[in-house]
Amino acid sequence: MTNDRRGDAAGLARELAAQLAALATPGPNAPPSARPGHGPLPQGVPSLAGPRSILENASRFAQPVLPADAPFRSLKALVLRALRIVTRDQGVFNSALHEALRTALLEIEGALGALAKVQQETRAELDERGRAFFERADAQEGRLEEVRTSLFTSLGEKESVLRDLVSRVAAEAGAREALGREVTGSQARIDLLESRSDGVRGRLEESTARLDAAEARLEKLQADLSHASEDLRAARLEWTTLRTELRSGSPLVAPDGEAVSGPESRSASDPISAGLYADFERAFRGAESEIRRRQDGDVALFAGSRLPIADLGCGRGEFLEALRARGLTGIGCDTNPVMIARCREKGLAVDEADLFGWLRGRAVDSLGGVTAYQVVEHLPADALLPFVELAVSRLAPGGRLLLETVNAESVYAMKWFWMDLTHVRPVPAPSLGRLMEACGLRNVTIAYRSPVPREESGGGVEPSDSLVAALARLVFAPQDVAVTGVK
Repeated sequence: MTNDRRGDAAGLARELAAQLAALATPGPNAPPSARPGHGPLPQGVPSLAGPRSILENASRFAQPVLPADAPFRSLKALVLRALRIVTRDQGVFNSALHEALRTALLEIEGALGALAKVQQETRAELDERGRAFFERADAQEGRLEEVRTSLFTSLGEKESVLRDLVSRVAAEAGAREALGREVTGSQARIDLLESRSDGVRGRLEESTARLDAAEARLEKLQADLSHASEDLRAARLEWTTLRTELRSGSPLVAPDGEAVSGPESRSASDPISAGLYADFERAFRGAESEIRRRQDGDVALFAGSRLPIADLGCGRGEFLEALRARGLTGIGCDTNPVMIARCREKGLAVDEADLFGWLRGRAVDSLGGVTAYQVVEHLPADALLPFVELAVSRLAPGGRLLLETVNAESVYAMKWFWMDLTHVRPVPAPSLGRLMEACGLRNVTIAYRSPVPREESGGGVEPSDSLVAALARLVFAPQDVAVTGVK
């Protein structure tokens, strides 16, 4: 009995071992390392192929299945269907347990794969950081090498500078010794100068005394000059009286008491008359710089002329200077010897002559332009037409005639007009323009210039009353007018 049981137990053990071997052996249709829904495991993840194979084979025994070639298959199938009624719950339990173990195994395998992936990423990141660290270390080493090289270079430069400084200190020490010797010599020279300064001080006192005497003489000379000025003023008054007597034709009384006859009048070349008119020019016309500034704009009217431009009654030569500054040829004439002398001081080409005689001496069509500033008001009425005709005849075709005079339509200008005692009569600009047109000139234009200063005209404020405004425009009209025409 016992032997039979031992034999049964041994057979049971052999059967169990055979079943376990069958469980460990993959089925005919299952691949050896199949993982449904998963790819190959990452490197370094432990393989669970064995337990997974056991679970897949065990699924065949959760519900017994008869092979197609099993002996007594019909009988066994009948018995198996009978047994399924009894073992149904156990089969369901076995299937659930098998599925739970399979799912757990798959999750463990997935977790191990994710862990291995994280490990690989971490290792890659560590490798990358290690490479970056080594690269930074190499860069730091390179910079350290550069700093070391720069430091050595700087130390070499500092050493050179230090050597130069030492050499300069040595040179300075030598210079100080030389300076000390020079100071000693200078002190000796100072002592000598101090000894000489006593003599100089004496001479300075003597010079001071002489200066005081010179100042006293200067005060005396100033007093004499003041007396001379008074004598000159008295002489001028005496000359004025004398000229009045000469002009009036009154006989002069000679020192011996006899009457002496004199000329009826003096010519413009008379030094007294010439000086008097030059004084009038300065007082009532304006300084040379001011007149030059006014006339400078007129030069553009004669630009490009290859023939000379004549300035009649050129005065102090302001317009001739302006022509020369622009590279144009200017010539002029005047009867005042003082004015002529002033022009020649400036190196200007002028003649002391009457404008009629001077123009007649010029060839016909020989001038590129003719100007006469503040001249026509000095001519009598019957001389205006001959003057314009003569000037036009001397102009070359295309030449320009410019006549400037005091604006007869300005009450303010007329106040100053009569200050010049050599003025004969004002010449209205429209009349002068018609005269030019009658002599054959074209493009005759009238340009008003020299506006009244704002402080004289009340600041240029336009009155609200139209009558007062018209009166103000008449009273404070521009002081001068220029009439031009082209041949």
